[in-house]
Amino acid sequence: MLTIAPAQAVGDQVSNPELLRLCGSIFLLSWTLDDTSMAKHSVTLTCGGKRAPSASLTLDLSDGRTRIVSAFRHTGLDEITAKLSSGQLGPDTFLSFDPEFVHAMADAPEVVRDLAPSARLALANALIGTWPTLFNLRETGAYLVFLRQFLLALSLKPVAAVPVAALSGGRTLLETSVPGRLNTVKAAYWLDQSHLARIETRPRLGKTDKTGRRSLHLIADSFQPRHAGLLILQSDAGLIVRALPERAPVPTLGRWWASKASARDDLRSWLVEQLAAGSEQGRLLAIEMQRRLPLPAQNVRRRDDLPSAEIDLAICNQSGLLLGGWYRDPDASIEQVLVHRSAGEPIPIQDRLERFGALLPAEPGGDHRTATGFLTLLPGYASGAPVLQPRCELRLKSGTSLFLRPGPQPADALTIRSRALASIPPQHLTSSILERMLAPMLASCQASLRASLPEPRVKTIGTLPAQPSVSVVIPLYRVYEFLRIQVASFAGDSWFRDKAELIYVLDSPEHEGEVAHLLGGLHLAYGLPMQLVVMGRNGGFSAACNAGAAVARGETLALVNSDIIPSGKGWLPTLANKLDRRGRIGVVGPKLLYDDGSLQHAGLFFKRDRHGVWLNHHYHKGMPGSYGPANAERLVPGVTGACMVMPRALFNEVGGFDDSYVIGDYEDSDLCLKIRKAGFGIKYVPGVALYHLERQSISKSLDYTRGVASQHNSWLQTKRWDSEIQALMAGDLMPAPKTPAIREPEILSRTVLRRASAA
Repeated sequence: MLTIAPAQAVGDQVSNPELLRLCGSIFLLSWTLDDTSMAKHSVTLTCGGKRAPSASLTLDLSDGRTRIVSAFRHTGLDEITAKLSSGQLGPDTFLSFDPEFVHAMADAPEVVRDLAPSARLALANALIGTWPTLFNLRETGAYLVFLRQFLLALSLKPVAAVPVAALSGGRTLLETSVPGRLNTVKAAYWLDQSHLARIETRPRLGKTDKTGRRSLHLIADSFQPRHAGLLILQSDAGLIVRALPERAPVPTLGRWWASKASARDDLRSWLVEQLAAGSEQGRLLAIEMQRRLPLPAQNVRRRDDLPSAEIDLAICNQSGLLLGGWYRDPDASIEQVLVHRSAGEPIPIQDRLERFGALLPAEPGGDHRTATGFLTLLPGYASGAPVLQPRCELRLKSGTSLFLRPGPQPADALTIRSRALASIPPQHLTSSILERMLAPMLASCQASLRASLPEPRVKTIGTLPAQPSVSVVIPLYRVYEFLRIQVASFAGDSWFRDKAELIYVLDSPEHEGEVAHLLGGLHLAYGLPMQLVVMGRNGGFSAACNAGAAVARGETLALVNSDIIPSGKGWLPTLANKLDRRGRIGVVGPKLLYDDGSLQHAGLFFKRDRHGVWLNHHYHKGMPGSYGPANAERLVPGVTGACMVMPRALFNEVGGFDDSYVIGDYEDSDLCLKIRKAGFGIKYVPGVALYHLERQSISKSLDYTRGVASQHNSWLQTKRWDSEIQALMAGDLMPAPKTPAIREPEILSRTVLRRASAA
């Protein structure tokens, strides 16, 4: 090392200090101390009267002495003054020098030569982590050359790390082995001739094998296979360096996955998690790989009294893993049920299981056998990654373990929602299961569906009215047989033809051609113009109505079901005229009749069930249409979404329908409650009577008719509005006005426009 000159120093316990250039304007100053006392030494560097940016380390030498090294940047013309202080135990040492006179570059083997093992590790960590950040050296070529030489001086012949698979987004899967004593990788870096980069993904450590080694897999974001480089691992077992030699192009993920078809579940699960965390493309790739080469399903089916079990549900999303199945354990032999994961110990779930009675399918010539069905949710499992075949374990009291694995599970939100709704028979659904397990899973599904809903397409049929007074929005889902009579009724109403615009929203877009042809024919037959809004995919009642309202132009919005048939003319202006902003009437609804003339709806009210959940009911349902109490115009707690009329601006102001409700139900009462919260009342208008062929479309949804969706929606409404509904049903039908109150439609419209512009 180069001896510094000129120098002015005081003190007799310090060997000649030495100064070397690491790169460019970055220097390394070292002081070797012969005094091995417990004094705590510190180094201060100043330049032109100001403290210079620096970082210091105290290192033990192999001969028992101590060395203090300081890295610093010098870019000015002034000399550097260094002060080595030993506190109150000895005199300070001063040194002045001009770094511009230093031309010798630091030699990595020489820097390493005298250091004790712990000092080598400490200096390496500084060179890799602290100093490149402090002095912005991650892309400085000369520094990277020195760092590479330093690491190779510590590890003369590093073991290879092999790039085994090219992943999405330019990432690469690396594979190597490490000593079995290594338990934790604290940080990983990739070093090549152009940059030093931290690898952010979590490495995966395998089990210790017979040779005392552990496999390690890691995903590098910026690996360049044509350039040799080093993989650096900072671990609890020390610093580990692996070499990545120049090589041919990296194999595809499909080829590597095929070669690992029998690999441990945790390795596949880890890679699925890493792929899914990187990007949407990575998530789709993870799903594809699992489906292309699925693992064999595992179950235990026996006809004797030994334990048997099967996992038939294992769906993952951001809420966690919803796991369901059955087991038979006549002799109480099961000690614990465990779910394996990509890293760490398996998760015990015995105490988390919700159990219910189940019957196994009968075998030929046999009877049905009873079993215990179970369901549980593991929050945050795999960070929401689509693990399609998680592994479970039944650990028996005898010490034996039985392993279970389902066949490949669904990964799309619609199918996951369907499976969640069918995960438990409605008669076994409790408030605990709903709140702890199904509600989080369904909420995550709804959020995914909302975020991924494509923009709808709008088709115009005929010439639309220039300035409609009322926009009539009608969602369609698989039931179209009432459209002919509905359109004919609308077309026979002169006010409707002149003042209203008709908007159909198709929520089953697979029928677009059929429905567009039907509506086009009805337009030719009756001359009534209309719009067809085609959803990008099925989004549910709320999303469909909101999409229709988004294209509406009338000041008044009428939300009408496809199975509503008017009994006469003039129904729409009669309802619209009942809206009274000064009197704070925000929503009106008509009398609805079954096709036999009996009452289906005379206003909506709430009533608790035996579990305390608020359910929706209709006043006087089933009574004759002429029933006296049903013919009184009055304020009501709510009206049904089958036909509700309101100012379009108010609908937008409260955010429209909330699509957190599954499939379709309770979002109409939720909207009524939001409108009441905004300071408006809701009125039932029996002067208008319409026929409602109730629930003809929702019956087409197998998901809904299972009953779990309805229970979820009533639970969600109760959770959100419990106290408000309690006050409402106690007689508080007219809410207190908000300040300032919404008075005129044009004022409200301007408010909505301002918010839209701000967004």
